[in-house]
Amino acid sequence: MAKKYGLVIDITRCDGCGSCMLSVKDEYVFNNYPGYAAEQPCDGVNWLWLKEVEQGHGTKLKMDYIPILFPHNRNLNPADIPGAPEGAVRVREDGLVIIDPEKAKGCKAIYDYFEKVAPGTVFWNEELQLPQTYILDAHRLDQGDKLPRCVEDCPTQAMHWGDLNDPESEVSKFIAEHPDEIEDYFSTENGEDYVVRYYKLPKPFIAGEVMLCDSPDCVKGAKVTIQCEQCNWKQETETDFFGDFEFKYLKQGRTFTVTAEYPGYKAKSVTVMVDEAKNLGEIVLEKA
Repeated sequence: MAKKYGLVIDITRCDGCGSCMLSVKDEYVFNNYPGYAAEQPCDGVNWLWLKEVEQGHGTKLKMDYIPILFPHNRNLNPADIPGAPEGAVRVREDGLVIIDPEKAKGCKAIYDYFEKVAPGTVFWNEELQLPQTYILDAHRLDQGDKLPRCVEDCPTQAMHWGDLNDPESEVSKFIAEHPDEIEDYFSTENGEDYVVRYYKLPKPFIAGEVMLCDSPDCVKGAKVTIQCEQCNWKQETETDFFGDFEFKYLKQGRTFTVTAEYPGYKAKSVTVMVDEAKNLGEIVLEKA
């Protein structure tokens, strides 16, 4: 059975170190791979780059990093790219998409097309008059390497790679451990089937802290419940030794009611619409 490559990037493990980005530059700057990729410009262009996502306010602030790279659509039909010469873009049996460094010369229409469907992942090399992208080291894989360098060089092991047709591959096992939690970064409204996908992309959160009306101390162990007003989804947690609580990965645009409780005190609820991460600040409980 032919290989079907897949890459799942675990955002919870990415710390923004940039090793993946540097490994791609090291592999392609000043290096030509005929039939696969011409050399990457040494300045100003990163075929794999890190998007910083900052959420929250005040003391409840989170920073996530998303490695952005060409997603490689298995269902891409090169004939749908207006103005692209025959053979300039090809989809391999394993799912990797190659922009041919010879046949694609002079065709800026290829860059324009991908800038609409997967912006920031295909780059126009003005000097070479060539659209270019990160090919997930297809040239190395064809020579027997097991991993693209971005995966190999990730110090936090945030990247899971392998053959999706092999249930024992690392990526297959990771997907099986996280059913219904693997997401696409780019739109799939036209039936796209991407090689590159993500686990735990940044989503809004609600955070806050619970205090008691008659004590300046933080309240550890207060019960805090969140419920979605639209779907009745519910989750419960307890405050930590700072009196803090947090509910992560909430659906944007929905309304949630947060209720804090502690023995001997009246429960208090706060309702908020999550258009972005919310810091509820201090929720002060009064004596019962």
